[in-house]
Amino acid sequence: MLKELFVNLTILITFNYLFTHLFKERLVHKKDSIYFQAVKGLACGLLGVILIVFGFTYQHSIIDLRHIPIMIAALYGGWVSTAMALVVIAAGRLLITMNTSAIYSVIIICFAAIPSLIVSKRKKVQLKHAFYLMIITNTLISISFYFFIDLHSYQLHLYFWIISITGGMLSLYIIDHETNAHLLFKQYKFQAHFDFLTGVYNRRKFEEITQTLYQQAANTPHFQFALIYMDIDHFKTINDQYGHHEGDQVLKELGLRLKQSIRNTDPAARIGGEEFAVLLPNCTLAKAVQIAERIRGAINDAPIRLTNGEELSITVSLGAAHYPNNKEHPESLPILADQMLYKAKETGRNKVCFSEKKE
Repeated sequence: MLKELFVNLTILITFNYLFTHLFKERLVHKKDSIYFQAVKGLACGLLGVILIVFGFTYQHSIIDLRHIPIMIAALYGGWVSTAMALVVIAAGRLLITMNTSAIYSVIIICFAAIPSLIVSKRKKVQLKHAFYLMIITNTLISISFYFFIDLHSYQLHLYFWIISITGGMLSLYIIDHETNAHLLFKQYKFQAHFDFLTGVYNRRKFEEITQTLYQQAANTPHFQFALIYMDIDHFKTINDQYGHHEGDQVLKELGLRLKQSIRNTDPAARIGGEEFAVLLPNCTLAKAVQIAERIRGAINDAPIRLTNGEELSITVSLGAAHYPNNKEHPESLPILADQMLYKAKETGRNKVCFSEKKE
């Protein structure tokens, strides 16, 4: 019997790694759609059935760790996941052998799921809460074993408690550790690619995308794209007058309006303190100028509300360049876009400048 419980423990640990890789950050919240909650419950239910298959038989009853998948479903999925897991496990148990012990075991597992559902209402389940939950659940199961299926072997109860506590705590630790590791990796990946303040790409990632676009232009006949450089007018004055905190608020709002003014597939980046850039793949020069004007209007037409409640009107200057209309070599496009941006700032600001001839 110790061998079968150890096999159950091995299966459980293996599943936990697969479970975390399958659902990843969806395990940290329960506000999924009903579909995803049901999928979580189905996965836990199938695990429960596998544990039953590899459990051991004692006086027509199968002893295993099926209550742990129920606990996982409750803590990381909610009541829908728990209900789905219970249905699958109950159906699997009754299909394996239909007898009085099977019916009792279904009743026991449903009864043992109640504490898990109660604990699942907490926003964050800590390991100490999980330990208390395991104690309560194991106590309920042991009492049920003792009185309903006449399982009076103290040695068996001891083995069950040791393997169950070990399996339950290892399961929750692995899921919690792997989920947090995934979220940290996702956070680091975001920080490596995106500007933390505005949510658009950072300069390094933008240059990677630009190099890829250059290669695509070199290898694809008739390929075209545009580059827009944008700079906030008199941004230093804003920082000096309102402080850097309000300046950051301006940058955040500008990044939001910039993303709303372009296609989701158009890479946008913050490439300097108050300077932004946008790449427009498969875009004509006329369309690029139209998009640049849209960006300028989105920022100019509505004031930005600062954190102190004051509204501030700002403007931007933009320079646009196009390949192949303006340059034979796409690598030279940033120089021309920067020249057009400088021209916009020198000739009055709050405007879009571009060249229609090849330079």
